[in-house]
Amino acid sequence: MKNFKQHGFTLIEIAIVFVIIAVLLSYTFMPLRAQLETKNIKEARSKLVEIEEALYGFAIANNRLPCPTIPGNNGVANPLNPAADCGNANIIGGYIGFVPSNTLGIKGEVNCDGLLIDPWGRPYLYSVAFIDVGANGLGDFVVAGDILTEGGPGAMAANIIKVCNDLTVNCGAAVGAGVASTTNALAVIFTMGTRDRANSTVENENAGEGGTRPSTCGLPAYQIGNDQQYYAAKRIESGVNVFDDIVIWISPNILYSKLLQAGHRLQ
Repeated sequence: MKNFKQHGFTLIEIAIVFVIIAVLLSYTFMPLRAQLETKNIKEARSKLVEIEEALYGFAIANNRLPCPTIPGNNGVANPLNPAADCGNANIIGGYIGFVPSNTLGIKGEVNCDGLLIDPWGRPYLYSVAFIDVGANGLGDFVVAGDILTEGGPGAMAANIIKVCNDLTVNCGAAVGAGVASTTNALAVIFTMGTRDRANSTVENENAGEGGTRPSTCGLPAYQIGNDQQYYAAKRIESGVNVFDDIVIWISPNILYSKLLQAGHRLQ
């Protein structure tokens, strides 16, 4: 009778099997992560468009743009009905803060500070240009009346928001210079995207170059901008100018067009 010996798997063979399984799983999970990221990007873009339309509706109904909100204000514009400047104003950098989702009637997930958050858990940011053509100390686009009497299409002051679409250009040098890489805007709405800050100098221009707002519920301080210069460009995953912010803006010409169509008259 022949003797048959049973042979088990060696550690090397088991290790090889685990490596093969890991490789196969990685090919499965990578597309899933990519699909999730694509879904998040589409969701964020859709929400930004919704916010943009709500801002136009607010302007038509109230003859002005709302002030940004601040942490702990339950998504309400701060202040709700400004007599002069927005309560969270940074005159040098415009009115810088977060989307007043409650004031605009925007639905969505909010964090413990009452801020509307994007698919990556970060708050949507919103800034309005501080323009005072009449030099009366009032922000022309956040106080009812001035938007039509002082802030006419031809009265865009030098401190209007500049949105730069060329990541290789210093937007600071371009402000007021009328270069092709910048666009005039009365307000910007954006999400900081997938990654945290410090990815690149241009991305930090939008939020992360020194401006912060403290949380009221123990979260880390929020990074915001501290001037009226912003970048908006296609997503770049690698290289010097890594960029994943999603930025849209309120054009003065489109805003005035919508106001005129709604029956408002420039004075």
